[in-house]
Formats: sequence, structure tokens, C-alpha cells
Amino acid sequence: MQNELKRLDARRVMDICRQDVITCQQQDNVSSAVRLMSDYNIGSVIVCNDREPLGILTRRDAMRVITESGATDIPVVEVMSSPLISVKTDTTVDELGIQLMSCRIRHAVVVDDQGSLVGVVSESDIVNSHGLEHDLFMRSIYEVCNHNPLRFPDSCSLKYAIERIRTAGHTAAMIEGSDGDLKIITETDVIQLMARRYELLEKPLHEFTFKKLMSVPRNISIFNARRYFRKHGFRHLGVVNDHQQVIGLASYSDILRNVELDYIFRLRELLNDHTHHLNETRNHLRIIEKVIDSSMEGIVICNAEGYIQSVNPAFTQITGYQDWEVIGSNPNVLSSGRHDKKFYQRMWQQLKLKGRWQGEIWNRHKDGRVYPEWLSITVIENDHGDVIQYAAIFHDLTEIKRSEARINKMSYFDEVTHLANRRLFNDRLNNALEYAADKNDIVSLINLDLDWFKTINDRFGQSEGDLVLKEIARRIEDTLSDAGSVARPGGDEFSIILTGLDSPNVVPLFLDRLTKVISSPVLIQDTEIRLTASIGIAFYPQDAENPEDLLRCADAAMLEAKHLGRNSYSFFSSELDRQSRSRFEMTALLQNALAKDEFRLFYQPKVCLKTGHILGVEALLRWFSPDLGQVSPADFIPLAEDMGLIDQIGDWVIETAIKQAKKWETQQMPISVAVNVSARQFQRGNVAGRVVGLLNRYDLPTRYFGIELTETSFMHSADKTRSAITELLSVGVSVAIDDFGTGYSSLNYIRTLSISQLKIDLSFIRNIETSDKDRRLVEAMIAMAHAMDYKVIAEGIETQGQLKLLRRMGCDQGQGFLFSRPQPEDKITGWLKFAFES
Repeated sequence: MQNELKRLDARRVMDICRQDVITCQQQDNVSSAVRLMSDYNIGSVIVCNDREPLGILTRRDAMRVITESGATDIPVVEVMSSPLISVKTDTTVDELGIQLMSCRIRHAVVVDDQGSLVGVVSESDIVNSHGLEHDLFMRSIYEVCNHNPLRFPDSCSLKYAIERIRTAGHTAAMIEGSDGDLKIITETDVIQLMARRYELLEKPLHEFTFKKLMSVPRNISIFNARRYFRKHGFRHLGVVNDHQQVIGLASYSDILRNVELDYIFRLRELLNDHTHHLNETRNHLRIIEKVIDSSMEGIVICNAEGYIQSVNPAFTQITGYQDWEVIGSNPNVLSSGRHDKKFYQRMWQQLKLKGRWQGEIWNRHKDGRVYPEWLSITVIENDHGDVIQYAAIFHDLTEIKRSEARINKMSYFDEVTHLANRRLFNDRLNNALEYAADKNDIVSLINLDLDWFKTINDRFGQSEGDLVLKEIARRIEDTLSDAGSVARPGGDEFSIILTGLDSPNVVPLFLDRLTKVISSPVLIQDTEIRLTASIGIAFYPQDAENPEDLLRCADAAMLEAKHLGRNSYSFFSSELDRQSRSRFEMTALLQNALAKDEFRLFYQPKVCLKTGHILGVEALLRWFSPDLGQVSPADFIPLAEDMGLIDQIGDWVIETAIKQAKKWETQQMPISVAVNVSARQFQRGNVAGRVVGLLNRYDLPTRYFGIELTETSFMHSADKTRSAITELLSVGVSVAIDDFGTGYSSLNYIRTLSISQLKIDLSFIRNIETSDKDRRLVEAMIAMAHAMDYKVIAEGIETQGQLKLLRRMGCDQGQGFLFSRPQPEDKITGWLKFAFES
């Protein structure tokens, strides 16, 4: 038991910290941080400079800023709490709890030895991490609750309630309705409201929907109150007297600030000290009796002959035996029969030599069920060294054993599909190649990626998406039969090993069957959908002779299948090898391109086709690599999206373009600058919030900035895209659909959006002088756009003939080499100056 005590005492913050930390950058505004708190239902956002934590913005900080100034566009770095309390991963939970209480704060960040952010710990995490030893003293909830909670009539304004909660240092308050009902408003409620509409602050509380205050009797123990918190997911409870009148409000904070660690640890050591006299004082006896009765661990006291003298309530709960059924009996009534005589002989031998024994043992429940338990036995002696009693403490290990089994399974199998995970699959691939080498066989590795699977999660939810993955996994296994092995390494990817092949020529037949079963309809919420897949195939030993290279070859082939338009399969080749190595080299260089200032913006004018006036420019990203030379955006933009760099690069493009537009404005050349925004940026980030924040920072009127997005943005994230467009248009930023006609989205999305412009792709403009079909198609696009009150921009105008036809069709604006090629800032500025003067 002494070893167990030390183990509990040494628990580290790394064991309880949440590593899925939500962060924002120091230049982000308070509004975006509040939205993050609301979306992720968290109490704070860590403010960083890149990955270095600088401070923390809590709910209380956000409430202070908004109630005092009413401003939401203030950068978080100006209002965050700092310096931030940081602790190392090996700090004990108890040390952190004391530090939080002494500093009167509720959050701390966990960093590694280099100071990089690892996770965040809140006082709630500490309360939940405390074992039973912190609750045994059975103090009532009334002793630790707030006896003077805030109470507001439901007629008072939301703003007043927020300000009073903040200044009083409380986390919640009660709302008294006109009908006498009590409701509760918490900091979480406040953040959820502020994240939506700030103009609601002046409205009275009765216009909002708040939860009813749940209450418990004043004499309920802290231990049972914590169980009530956990069971119902509450953060606050009312405390009522015998007349059901609310006399206090208890929170997680109140529990944390009243945990008496040293006192409780001393009581546990008191039980484990075999030289302590149980009858030293009457006070100690009362304390020990209270601890024993309230313990969730089973406790048995036996006399010197080994017969049971007393048991606690937890004994009955664990074993099923009432106290009267076992008192006076030998503890072997619990024996499971799984241990032989030598086991018990070693136990008694150690008790005689050392005075204590602990270990894992199997016992039998009253209903016959056998269960594992961790048992500690201590010998109790009198002043003369004679054994007078034995004290045994035990707890059921059934759930722990089940958790260990689940963890072991999770380490080798995918939780959703129950297929092999990446770890087990790599082992199987190693074995397959070793066996094939001995038998001179062929092995085929097939990597499969479901096309556009994210749209299923976005539309139907992740739970439905998981059901689809299970169905696809079942179909693949049925198609394989005993011919190979399948795994789900992660996401919407599957990997298949085909062994014992006589020839690579048999694989296409298998792939035809596989693509057919995958594309069979799947029913989701009464909606029938069809899936397709991009598949890459590599062979051992033809393409590679070790697992790592074979996986790389199959991945390269799968990417090639995606580039071919998806819904296809591709075999690895030497040309693909060259391309994949080139892509690998480009990946390494692209990671540092932004830091090394290798990106440039070129600008191409937009011209009014009626007057010839310059109406704006489009900012086009270019990468000039010292190693690769000028790299085409068609090559590095998709790569940046796959690598997760598109957000950083996109932010740089937006900020650089806004700074340039502001510079031209100060030079008396006010002109609108438009930038292209990737569909991935709409999926992952708050595009509208970043644009508005940067426009405010550089004091650029919104009419001088616009964004252009492709139709695929609606395919991948229609709801997020629609929301962002609406927010941008509401502040005056123009929005254009780029490369119109080349995507696959429904016109219904575009029809219902209040966008500014449609840009017809140059592939339609190129042949309008020679192709009647293209000419009629462009004319129809222009007419359709005008019918929806959208301006039309034609891209790729290179000849006077094209210009003449587009003018006759009523096209509003144009871009192309006929007017100007894309040029860097220094050259386009002179061009614009000449155009403005003339």
C-alpha cells in the first residue's frame, strides 16, 4: 500500500493534460477567439507567437473586454492574461493544484523542456484526476459552497449580469424568474451568446433560454456531489436547506480549493503503518471509522486467527456478500480456486517476514463470477510485537483489465472498422515480403483512397461517415476472401496486401471487382450515395524490395490516380518514381519557402470593356526557388494544400495584397486588389474573420479588396463557404467565382449566393473566334450571369477579335495578355500610374 501511495502522489500533469489545445495567433482579434471558445466549448484559448505560448484569453478576459469597451476587433495580444503560468510535463498534479489556488487562476499550459506547447490543464481536469483519497473526509457540500451567490431578476440586462459575474470573480449566477423558478447563467452561456451576436447585450435575461438550476441537499458529501457533477455534466449545483430553499451555489472551483491533500494522505498512511496502535486515541478511532465506511475500496479486518471481524460497505458492493454473511468466517469463502497452495504459502511467508503483502489476486463474487482485484494486507501488532489483527484493502480490477484489453486492441486494430491499423499492417507487410522472398513469390500492395469522402461527413455527420467506412471495409474483406489482407491506416484510406500471385496480370481482374463493389449504392438516412476510389498499385520485387519503398511506390501511384481525375487506378512506373522524388524534393523546399521570402505577388489588371478604364487587379502568387527556379502554381498550390501549409501561405497572400492596395491608395491610385482563396482555406479556417481583421489593421476601405474562389469550394465545404461569403459581402468586400464553368458544383449554390462577379475561364475564351459552340456557350454564360445581376469578367483575352466579340456579347470586364501580362509590383505600379494619368 505504501508503494501505491507513492505512485498516486507522483501523478504528473502530463497524465491529465488535454493535448488537443485550441490556439490563436497574437494578431487575431477577440471576436475570433470567442468563436473558438464557443465552437469547441472550452474555457480558454492559448495565445501564441507561432507555436510559442505567450498568454491565455479566458472567458473572463473576453467578458471584460466586451462589456467595458464593446469592441471585438481588438487583437488578443492586447487583452490576454500574461505572463502565462507554464509547468513542465513532469510536475505533479498536487504541485499544480497548489500553484493554481495560490495564484487564484484556473488554467496553466504544459510545455516540454524546449518550452514548446504540449497541452493545457484546467482546475476541472485536476478535480477529475483526484482519486478517492481526496474525498474520504466526507465534508458536506455546504461547507465548501459559495454562501453568497449572485442573484439577478430576469428583468436585468445581459450586459449587467456579465459585468457583475466578472467583477465578483464568480463563474455563474442565479436568475430569479417572475414565477419563482431559478435558472443559472454561467460563463459558458455568456461565451455562447457573445460568439453569435454582440448586440444582444442590452436585452433582458428573460429573453434568453437558460438552463434550470439543479440543486442538491446541503448535507450531501463532496464525494457524492462530485459524482453528481460527472454523471450529469454540470459545472454548478445549487445547495438547498431542509425547506428546499437555495442557500448556496457550488462549483468545481469550490471543490478544488477545499481539497486537503496532506491531511488525507496522512490518514491513508495511518492505515498502512503496521506499527501504529489502532487504539492510540479515541479521536483517531473515529477518523479511521469514518474513512473506512466512506471508502470505495473494500476493507476487511481479521483477528489474529484470520477470521473476519468487520467489513465496510464497499466490501459488500464489490463481493456481493452482506457483513452478517461473512463476519466470523475465513476469507477463503471468497476464493476463486485459481491460485494453488504455493501462492498462499508465499503470501503468508511474506506477511510474517515483512508485515505486509500486496499483489493481484482473483476472487469469486457471491453470484459465482470470478473477478481480479488488487489486494494489500497489513499486519497489526500490539506494543509487545504480537499480531492482533490483519487489515486488508482491495479494489476491483475488472474495468482496468477491460480497459487494458481495449487499449491493446486499439494498438493493433482500427476502432471504427476493426481492420488492422497501420502498426499491425506494417508487421503483416514485413512478414509477407519475407515469405515472398523465401518462396520467390510476387506481392502486390494496393493503396486506396475514397474520393471526396469528407463531403459525406460534412453533410451527414461523422457517425454516419463511420458507418459508411464500416460498410466499405466489409465489402473489401468480402472481395478479398482469403486472397490477402486489408487494413485502414487512417482517415478514408485502405491498404491491401495480395500474396501468392503467379503474375501481376491477375491484379486488374481483382481491381475491377473491387471498384465495382465500392461503387455500389450506400444508403445514408434514406439517401442513396455512390462512392468511388483512387487506387495505386505497386509490386514486390518489381517496384521495390523493402516495405518502406513499396509503400512509397503505392502512394505515388495513388496520387497519380487522383491527378487523372479520381475514380481510377494507376500502376507504379519509373516515371512516377521520378515524379514522386521530385515531389518529395519540392515538399522539403516548400516548407521553408515562406520563411525564406521566396514568394512574390504578380498583378494582372482588370479592364472595363466598355470604357477601357482600369477597374482593379488580380494578385497572382509566384514561387521563385533558388533550387528549382520558378515553380508553377499548378504544381506547388496542390502540394501546399496536402501539406497543410495553404493556410499560412494564404494568410501571407491576403496580408501582402492588402498592404499593396493600401500603398497604392496613399499614392493616389485607389484600385481594388483581388486574391484567390483555396477551398481548403474555407474548410479549415475563418477566412472572413482574417480578411476583416487585416482590413481594419491596415485601415483599407473594403471596396478596394476582393476575393476569388473556385466552384470546388462549394463541393468541399458549401456551408462554410456560404457563411464566409455572406460575412464578407456584408462588410463590402467583393466576391467573384473564378474559373466559372470548369467545376462540378450545382448552379443552385451560385444562384442563391449574393456574389459580386463571375469569371469565365480562359479555356472558353480561347476559341470563341473559331468555334461556334464555344462562342454560343460564352454568350449563354454572360446572359445567365446578367440574369442573376452578376458582373462578368472574361479571362485570357489575347486578340482584338476576342475583345470585339466579348464587347458585342455584353461582357463587363476582361483580363489577358492583350491588356497586360501579370507583372511584379515595381513594374505594374508604373503601368497603373500611366493608365491613371491617361
